[in-house]
Amino acid sequence: MEDLIQLDWDMMLFLNDWGNDTVDLIFNIITYKFYAIPLYLYLLYILYKKLPKRELIIALITIAILVAVSDQVAMLFKNTLVQRLRPFREPALDGLISKVGKSGGTFGFYSGHASNAMALAVFMWQMLKKSHKTIGVLLFIWAVLVAYSRVYLGVHYPGDVLMGMFMGTVIGWLCYRLYAFAKAKYTPASSS
Repeated sequence: MEDLIQLDWDMMLFLNDWGNDTVDLIFNIITYKFYAIPLYLYLLYILYKKLPKRELIIALITIAILVAVSDQVAMLFKNTLVQRLRPFREPALDGLISKVGKSGGTFGFYSGHASNAMALAVFMWQMLKKSHKTIGVLLFIWAVLVAYSRVYLGVHYPGDVLMGMFMGTVIGWLCYRLYAFAKAKYTPASSS
């Protein structure tokens, strides 16, 4: 276990804040959920155009469940189950970590940002892979950038974001299965 922690610290020191003020600004924009609102509105528009009304409602309810589950499970791990200090709060790394971004608290395992972004990317990939494959690929790139931004900004270790991406993948896939189940149960058979 000590070897894994040391590897995480070494990777953190290598990947954290290598840029300048412009790069800092870019990663702060990528990580801040407010700036993703145009992306969310665009995805809503695509779903609105693609899905019949009842399926759209099921999709939106499922996405709300996805975000709630992803957020709450990450909070459970961070604040109750693991309680691993964020890199900039780790005394052994004092003076070595550059904290460029805002922090959500004392503990950081695992990253809710990474989990949420990956869960949404996986869910939307399943929804759009036949009709909008490029958007699906771009969502995965966006999710990876969101995850990396957390390391760059000094608020999560690489292991935090990798676990967040893994959990997001699982949650996104499970929520898509939930959507497919609800769609089959509550909508008439359709070709979409």
